[in-house]
Amino acid sequence: MADLFIEREYKTVFRKQRFIKDIDLLYILYYNTTMVDGIECDGLTKFDRLALAISGGKDSMSLLYYFIENFDKKQFFVVTVHHNLRGKEGERDRDFVVDFCGKHGIECLVFEEDIPSFCRQNNYTVEQGARIRRREIFARLVAQGKAQRVVTAHHCDDQIESILMHIFRGSGIRGLCGMEFDDGILLRPYLKVLREDIDEYVKVKNIPYVDDSTNFCVDYTRNKVRREIVPLIAQAYPGFQRNIVKLGDRAKEIFAYIDSKSKDFELIKDEVFIPDEVFRQEKIIASQTVINAVDAITTRVDLTSKHIDEIIALSDKHNGASINLPFGLTAHRDNKGITLALENHSTYSGIITGYGEYPLNDKVLILSEKEIKGSLRCDLDKLTGATIRNRQEGDSFRRYKGASKSLGDYFTDIKVAKRHRDNAIVIAKGNTVYLLPEYEISDNIKVDENTTNIAYIQVKKSDFEEQNGKNKESID
Repeated sequence: MADLFIEREYKTVFRKQRFIKDIDLLYILYYNTTMVDGIECDGLTKFDRLALAISGGKDSMSLLYYFIENFDKKQFFVVTVHHNLRGKEGERDRDFVVDFCGKHGIECLVFEEDIPSFCRQNNYTVEQGARIRRREIFARLVAQGKAQRVVTAHHCDDQIESILMHIFRGSGIRGLCGMEFDDGILLRPYLKVLREDIDEYVKVKNIPYVDDSTNFCVDYTRNKVRREIVPLIAQAYPGFQRNIVKLGDRAKEIFAYIDSKSKDFELIKDEVFIPDEVFRQEKIIASQTVINAVDAITTRVDLTSKHIDEIIALSDKHNGASINLPFGLTAHRDNKGITLALENHSTYSGIITGYGEYPLNDKVLILSEKEIKGSLRCDLDKLTGATIRNRQEGDSFRRYKGASKSLGDYFTDIKVAKRHRDNAIVIAKGNTVYLLPEYEISDNIKVDENTTNIAYIQVKKSDFEEQNGKNKESID
């Protein structure tokens, strides 16, 4: 690590010779060296399919150039996110990346995002919103197997800035760790590479790039830290960067132990359940378990210590107690533990016309002529003409081979939490509910000796492309 912080009074010629000699600093990183997170890693070469996050700027273009020179083009592709924040300049950057990829025969995926609207809808700052959407896009690419990891050009200076910003915000141990080399979604092979070395690599290789004018605007927090605060700290404490990196390494060791003891929670669909036993352990374990549980269901929520304390305090409340947290996160005192969930108010509409797929926001209702193992089934002719909707006052439901009762009483009988009831898919004629496809069929549509058309029922999540239809793929 020490060679990253060599004294800058070395002659320029010597530094250039050193850099040219070690121009592939990433080789050192992924062949021989223990990563910043303290874990021995084979690095980039163990993956068969990687996505490179390329913005067109100097850092990311150096990363792309490195891959072009050292990897088969079948092993990687480019993903670029157009945030629609900078007008013509943003379009220029997007087109620059697409054109560069086209000239070099590299597959390029372009995501068009309306970040201003996303931020307004979710009460995010522009920095938060852009980061969150990028992370969501990258996570989906990995989850769907399009890429094993997404590679970014975060470097050593970025790492130092991140740790400092976490300190300024009052972060705990986790924030002091900084970014990981491999977090399961992102790979950051530049974390031990200085910005100066990247600049020199770009110069030596004559790599084209574009400048983002907002990088020079100190209205953004990171830019203020980078351009104003870090230089002042460096004047008072020369070489402080080395100590910040050491602090991050020590914090990782401590955090790794705490985190290993903080996995006692259960993911159930889109919610996460933490048992009461967790809240009887040391507070630091309970707190980290809460953080890990939240991370299991969303990338959008950054919990403060106040929020964590509120969730822990909920464990002493009566069943049914709940609290609202930032960005649509809710916590509920349930039997024997606490459930964390995201608010999701879905509205359904449509008419059953026969076999087929019925899109319902982020879900799809399937009525199949072919048997689906383990699914509900019904008499399609009896269901045809029914309305797809949410529950309404006065709804009644007759269970299969059972008596009719109010839909609310039925939900109580089968222990459907109140927070789930308004999002239940209801298929009814008038106030008579014929089908609750995620729960049960009504006796009114059961298959009998007169049935001629049987429908097999399934509800599944929409595909990534359907949920993000506005995203454009550009393959050159």
